[in-house]
Amino acid sequence: MKANLLISICCALLLGYLCANFLFSSYQETSRTTFSGENKVFFLQYGANQQEIPTDIQLDPHIEVEQDGNYYVYVGITTDYDNAKKIQDFYEQQGVELYIKEEEVASDEFFNELSQYDILLESTDTKEEITSVLATILASYEEFVLKR
Repeated sequence: MKANLLISICCALLLGYLCANFLFSSYQETSRTTFSGENKVFFLQYGANQQEIPTDIQLDPHIEVEQDGNYYVYVGITTDYDNAKKIQDFYEQQGVELYIKEEEVASDEFFNELSQYDILLESTDTKEEITSVLATILASYEEFVLKR
């Protein structure tokens, strides 16, 4: 009788350990895939240069960012590729050629705010609305990511 009870307890402990181990490993895998690479955004780049960008750029809004010894001019940032194409088409109608560059952003706060602005950007159609939303996005990027 004692042997049966001891075997039952050992089996229950082993089964509990295996279930817990499976759930824990599934949780680790899910959290790793959920949060890694989630902050991918599309930068709309006007130009890049190895020297400082001239201050007479006529595009508004825009920001100038120095990365790895190069200077970049961005006119928009979005989490949605369709919005990136919309912005690119908007500027192409004005005769400005842009490059869409995909990167990750470390600031979760900026990424969350950008996601909200993307919803607004989807519904904008006029030049004033688009430039207003882009100006706000670029200002947020300077505040949260560049810390300016």
